[in-house]
Amino acid sequence: MGNSYPHLGENATALIASSDEERINAIRQGTWLGYKDARRILARMEELLSYPRITRMPNMLLVAPSFNGKTSILRRFISQHLPDLDAANEVTICPVLMVEAPPKPDISDFYTRILDQLMTPYKPTASVVEKYSQIKKLFRQMDVKMLIVDEIHHLIAGSLNRQQEFRNALKSLGNETMVTIVAAGIEDAYNAFNTDPQMSSRFTPEELPLWKANNEFGSLLATLELRMPLKKPSNLKDASTMLAIHTRSEGTLGDMCDLVKELAVDAIRSKSECITLDRINSLHWVPPSKRKQYRRN
Repeated sequence: MGNSYPHLGENATALIASSDEERINAIRQGTWLGYKDARRILARMEELLSYPRITRMPNMLLVAPSFNGKTSILRRFISQHLPDLDAANEVTICPVLMVEAPPKPDISDFYTRILDQLMTPYKPTASVVEKYSQIKKLFRQMDVKMLIVDEIHHLIAGSLNRQQEFRNALKSLGNETMVTIVAAGIEDAYNAFNTDPQMSSRFTPEELPLWKANNEFGSLLATLELRMPLKKPSNLKDASTMLAIHTRSEGTLGDMCDLVKELAVDAIRSKSECITLDRINSLHWVPPSKRKQYRRN
């Protein structure tokens, strides 16, 4: 069967005889794409994780447009460093902890989110100081080495004083526990950090720019095609096809993946079994720039 579908990878070929719904489900589940920038950022995070504990730990600020792969990279890293039970000492070792920043710079809420992720009971009436003390103790016990704070741009939703208090809390947490901090967010994250020279000097920025319609984008589409169980080749890296997908997705990784998934599902349901240029241009799919003002009639 493998020779019958040279345009597919091994896993997609194995699915080709499955029902339409099973193939659609496999497509919608998605897959990890290890493109160049993702590999670079994961490698840098590995360096930070293995860094010796020093007084001033190095940190990272990961900045990307919305839906451009930032959180997928962070979750990939988490999946490679899951908590592990130290049976001898009856304690869970948690090298990497990830939380989402609260919707506004609320230190108590931030500490609560950390405690929740550590699955640790705490008093609902606990003060900020009590929560902080508990977190420091748990970080030592569980050997936490890296704290990832996603959606850090939420910081700018508060007053300037609240923003500064939150930044100070983040600095103190890093200083006192000697964990490395990876903060991630959209471009507004720069504004959240650049107003504080100490923060901007401690957090080395890494960017995930929008994609360009180039060879790397074509290679990404070719990888996706290998993994989608369609019975006919679509030649997604063909110049006109690639450009059409790039134009509709506006260079955002998440939107490109979503668009290609929907095109693949459409190809199965329409029985065409391949993605065509005509369907790329005609499929009902709202591009990212139109979503904010999009209204259903």
